[in-house]
Amino acid sequence: MSKDLIQTTAGIIESYVSNNPIEAEQLTGLIGEVFSSLEELSQKGSLTDIDEATAEDLDRWVDGLNKKEPLGLSKLQPAVPVDQAVQEDSVTCLICGKTCKALKGHLTRTHKLDVSDYRAMFDLPKDFPMTAPNYSARRRALAEEVGLSEKLQASRERKKKNNS
Repeated sequence: MSKDLIQTTAGIIESYVSNNPIEAEQLTGLIGEVFSSLEELSQKGSLTDIDEATAEDLDRWVDGLNKKEPLGLSKLQPAVPVDQAVQEDSVTCLICGKTCKALKGHLTRTHKLDVSDYRAMFDLPKDFPMTAPNYSARRRALAEEVGLSEKLQASRERKKKNNS
């Protein structure tokens, strides 16, 4: 490991963190991402010596970090193939591979992501299921049993009359 690479990584992290709020859990991922990017640049020969990196190269890289993508997670490969993530009784998290009946709670508690960020991270369509189909059907049936569908329909009709 090059001492210059470590020092440059530390400098970039220090500058970034001093100007941007970041969760403590994200810091190790950010450090790893910065280090591996700088290491890759130096190995490809695009930077013969890391100290000779132009401000423009570093600015371009930092601009990539400042995008609205969650830090440390923007370049992940899915833990399972996307077409296999949704089963009848479970949905698999593409980040860590955990299976759940519903992903929203897992994403917010474990990965500090909302559903739209998760979908954007893996280029998923807006209608990609976040809940297992059988679980959704069971919840829908229970709601209908207790009369929620009738209450919802009545509420929609009242709203429609008030807007007319």
